[in-house]
Amino acid sequence: MIYSAPYIAIITVFLICGGLAWNYRNNRTLQYTLIGVCAGLLVFFFGLRGFCFYDWNVYYPLYESKHWGNLLAPYSGQSANLGFNLLMVVCKSIFDNYFFFQFVLTVINTYLLIRFLKKKVDNIPLTLAFVVCMGGLYIYTDLMRNGIAILLFVNALEFIEKRRILPYFLICLLALSFHKSSLLFFPLYFFLHRKINKWVYISVFIAGNVILLFKIPVFLNLVSLFAGFISKDLQRHINGYTILMNQVGFVISIGYLERLLTGVLVFIYMDRIRQLRADANIFINSMLLYFFMFFFFSEFKTLSSRLSVLFCYSYWIIWPTLIRSFVYKGNRLLFIAFLAVYCLLKINGSTNTPVAKYENVLFKHQPYHLRQIYYRKHFNEAKE
Repeated sequence: MIYSAPYIAIITVFLICGGLAWNYRNNRTLQYTLIGVCAGLLVFFFGLRGFCFYDWNVYYPLYESKHWGNLLAPYSGQSANLGFNLLMVVCKSIFDNYFFFQFVLTVINTYLLIRFLKKKVDNIPLTLAFVVCMGGLYIYTDLMRNGIAILLFVNALEFIEKRRILPYFLICLLALSFHKSSLLFFPLYFFLHRKINKWVYISVFIAGNVILLFKIPVFLNLVSLFAGFISKDLQRHINGYTILMNQVGFVISIGYLERLLTGVLVFIYMDRIRQLRADANIFINSMLLYFFMFFFFSEFKTLSSRLSVLFCYSYWIIWPTLIRSFVYKGNRLLFIAFLAVYCLLKINGSTNTPVAKYENVLFKHQPYHLRQIYYRKHFNEAKE
């Protein structure tokens, strides 16, 4: 609990501001004030953080090694990302400090996020609590390259709705300059806006749950069909991984129950969601892609989480829309209460580890070499 306290605090502030925005929805001055406070808190909290979580181990040495002369050179097995490297070197030229670069990146991310939310939701402070809990925590900390690519992409979604392929592809190209996973965004232009049959949706959702619950190694089975022809060693590795996966029992967590509830509610209220939103198909399909990536790739935990996070933005829109979908005010408040409790529990579970220990660079914080010693000491503990 001690490590998660700062993160719980920021979620609590967003929830309180969301409650104020809900009660005083007609007061435009208060609405803008609350948005400004919450956006400022995001920048302060994440932009001025010390060495938290994991990937600063990669980004700090990368920052130290980068200069104008090696802009396109890969680093430690990482592919070169021109946009990210260029932003890094420009910041380094202005003020050579890793935390300054981190701050600038956070400001850009927050601008892109607020710009997107202003067009899509009525209660931005409440939605920011959903954002941080559903992918945003990692976008702001570990996924420095991938995060800005995702936030660029969500701002391109309006061009799918308007059927403007040129600006959509240009923004996706910009996102690709930050992370190669953005390649997945290009083909989405051609089908993300299409109306999916609700029975197709629920069939894919049920199939994904079956694969997860019964630990069916879909892709391992597909690969193993051809592995024997390619390499006997590869076949042995696949068999060993399959045995290991079967030895690990599946625990029904609150996270799984939330996905189950969200998936079922989207199915039940799909027609209502489409009535409330002109762009509903984009986010319903994005939600289905999130479930597909999470459930169907569940045999590969890291791959599953890295692919599903590309579509975590669907939660940021679907949850607020589901709140509006309930006819009775009591049901709305009950659902909001559930989401608030879930967000607090999820953020606690995600951050209650030593590597998540929060430090702010304006106050006392560990320098890189000391934090690295601390990180190595507690790394295995964080993974347990």
